[in-house]
Amino acid sequence: MKHDSAYFLSNESEINTILIRCSLVLLFVGPMVAILKYAGMNNEFSYPECIVFTLIVFGLVWLCRALMRSVRAQWIVKYIIIFSMHCGICYMATKPGILLYISYALMPALSCLYYQRRFTLHITAGCYAIMMGSLLLRARNEVAEAYDFLTEREWFSVFGFSLTWEYILLTIVLITLVGKTESSLESLHVNNIQMKDMQTQLISGFANFLEFRDQSTGHHVRRTQAYVRMIAMKMYTLGYYQSELSAKAIGYMETAAPLHDVGKIAIPDAILLKESELTDEEYTIIKNHTKEGYRLVTENLSGLTDKRLVKCAQEITLSHHERWDGTGYPEGLKGTAIPLSARIMAIADTLDAMLSERVYKRRMDLDEVLHELSLERGRHFEPCIVDAVVRLRPEIEEFLLEDHDQYGDSGDGMSKDEISRRQEL
Repeated sequence: MKHDSAYFLSNESEINTILIRCSLVLLFVGPMVAILKYAGMNNEFSYPECIVFTLIVFGLVWLCRALMRSVRAQWIVKYIIIFSMHCGICYMATKPGILLYISYALMPALSCLYYQRRFTLHITAGCYAIMMGSLLLRARNEVAEAYDFLTEREWFSVFGFSLTWEYILLTIVLITLVGKTESSLESLHVNNIQMKDMQTQLISGFANFLEFRDQSTGHHVRRTQAYVRMIAMKMYTLGYYQSELSAKAIGYMETAAPLHDVGKIAIPDAILLKESELTDEEYTIIKNHTKEGYRLVTENLSGLTDKRLVKCAQEITLSHHERWDGTGYPEGLKGTAIPLSARIMAIADTLDAMLSERVYKRRMDLDEVLHELSLERGRHFEPCIVDAVVRLRPEIEEFLLEDHDQYGDSGDGMSKDEISRRQEL
């Protein structure tokens, strides 16, 4: 099983997010215990302990949320969350007035959600060591307060031995469970890859109909696909829309990106390939490619089993010409009302259009392109997406070098306004 695959990275991130949210509940434990102590209903914890406990929980949650911004730090986050929560449980168990048994197994059980046998084994072993340490502390308190006829060693040996056997059985059950789950997921993962390959081939073949009409557009759909993935990944690493930009979501955007201009199939060649300036009437006709693309995707791809992929393709085809300030088309959506996939597609589309040679213009220099995109920050494009593109400069340069044979240097006879107008199409 490849634990570094997109599926397991996505699952790891999702489970970390869920457990961090669950950890927020612990922020109320300290104040609640303090209130119970004040009411005379609980004397196991002192007021300083309640304060320190709350501060530690707050600090750990803040640390985990900060680490979540990095894809590479996900594995650290899961260890911090699991062991921190288990330490909290074991600390409570050191108090003679608090009885905890099943709670000792809670964190090893939750570790199964990551579908990794090695990780579950690490967690079970670590939790066992922490539990035994808490039993040593409890033995001292129990013997001093309740068991005058037992020594600390005798109390620890009785409870430690029984809990050791329980942990051995727990480990066997959990490892067996995770192993079985991994095997099932491996088969499911292989089937999903085959299904996605079929869907990708169908979408790519559908989008490549454009190549029969405009060779530059055929290259354009493949380049924008690469830009969409680069931009989405950079946004995630910079901490933007991390809950929305999961590995699955980015995969959907990358797969659907080639379809963004598929509606141009319905545009007459006389308009689509026209080398002179477009009339207002022709401009209106060519803008209709967004609605045509949405219609084609809905009618031809609605049978795909992955409905999230279909939805992403619909969003991209219909809304990739909407503008952040609400002056785009076809619906005049504004700000976050525009789907995130379409907002990313919009700048990827414009980026490639400006960097590419077309029948009506020369390609622009990368520095000039980034400058022009920065001028549209907060107007045409969402500010954080522009920031991500600017930060991608080294990656874009490398990509352009690998794809340099795709660009030419022929001249054009267009006015600057018409070039700008065409790029927005």
